Amino acid sequence: MSFDLYFWPSGAAENPRRLADRLADEEADALVADERVLAFRVELLRRWPDLVDMIAPWHHDLGWRQPWGRTDLADRFVGLTLPYGWEGTSALPFLAAAYGLDSYDPQSEQLLTARSLSQDGTIRDEVVAQVEGWVAEEHVVQLLRQISTYIGYTYDDLDEAALTGALDDTDDEAADGWFEYPLAGTPPLVIRLAQPPGSAVVSVRVDGTIDLVLATRIETLLDLL
Repeated sequence: MSFDLYFWPSGAAENPRRLADRLADEEADALVADERVLAFRVELLRRWPDLVDMIAPWHHDLGWRQPWGRTDLADRFVGLTLPYGWEGTSALPFLAAAYGLDSYDPQSEQLLTARSLSQDGTIRDEVVAQVEGWVAEEHVVQLLRQISTYIGYTYDDLDEAALTGALDDTDDEAADGWFEYPLAGTPPLVIRLAQPPGSAVVSVRVDGTIDLVLATRIETLLDLL
């Protein structure tokens, strides 16, 4: 047995049940194109590649699979048909909220808005231990300031001063070649930084009890910087 879930830009549905019924028939003219929908779709398929067989509408990211129905709706909504007991179900609304999308379950007729989920910090179903990536050297301070904002830590001039010269002797290929800096927010995080010798690129590791939404925000930030 399976069940359906729908995701669309927050606030787009006055009558979510009616909209979901229309989306099931690919009638999406009530929705406008929104890049956040595509970004959410990309994140879904990155985290759970098996969703390639459960996602709608059709888009070229489905690779060899032949188009079915309309091919111009992937930036308007995401529909999933999931088997009962699928492992990531409870995390999906929180991930959608991180992209500014509402979630609708037509089986229970429950609409979960991005605003309500972003204000509710009590439910965290999936936790990762580390987020990795890299940034240009000139963006390290911006990275730490933004991560601090996510976790409610006040990053100030003393923090910035602590970074002065901190990367000079680092080496991202050496186990003991990383500079570690704690950010005492909620949750507390440890930022590990290291540079390959002679490089202007900085490898980044963020360690802590990181929920799905926070991990997504940090990963997106690393991609942007």
